[in-house]
Amino acid sequence: MHILVRLYLRTAFLFLVLGLLAGLWIEFQLVTGGTISHGMIVAHVHLLLVGFLLMMIFGVAFWLFPRSGRGQPIGPYPNLVAFSYVLLAAGTLIRAITEFFDLELTAHAWGYVRLGGATAQVAAIFIGIVALWSRIRGAAFPKVETQPRPESERLP
Repeated sequence: MHILVRLYLRTAFLFLVLGLLAGLWIEFQLVTGGTISHGMIVAHVHLLLVGFLLMMIFGVAFWLFPRSGRGQPIGPYPNLVAFSYVLLAAGTLIRAITEFFDLELTAHAWGYVRLGGATAQVAAIFIGIVALWSRIRGAAFPKVETQPRPESERLP
């Protein structure tokens, strides 16, 4: 398994743990009468859906989708795969932190930081799709058409 695939998969599990902990914190705040914000819910969802699910999907796709040739363990664009990983991991982390602590990070500049994280996520997704696009193709061997059996060879 290529190192970038391992990074995608291990980072996905890290985001799963962070997302579960965020959800646990939100539930704790609700039970104890604490304060939660809309941003905490957004961070929780981003950690689980973008951080865990999408990183896992990309990791498995780069691992299992057909490759165009030997010597290309993650496809023809390894630099795009690496760039997509960095953007997606950093963007998701930035987005989760700035959303989760939105009640404390009230300066206007934090909105631009959050926007930067969201932009990194979107760019990473598009780059990941571009890197995978050439690996989505038909069967490696053409389908062989068989001749119908003559009437005399058919089973009754």
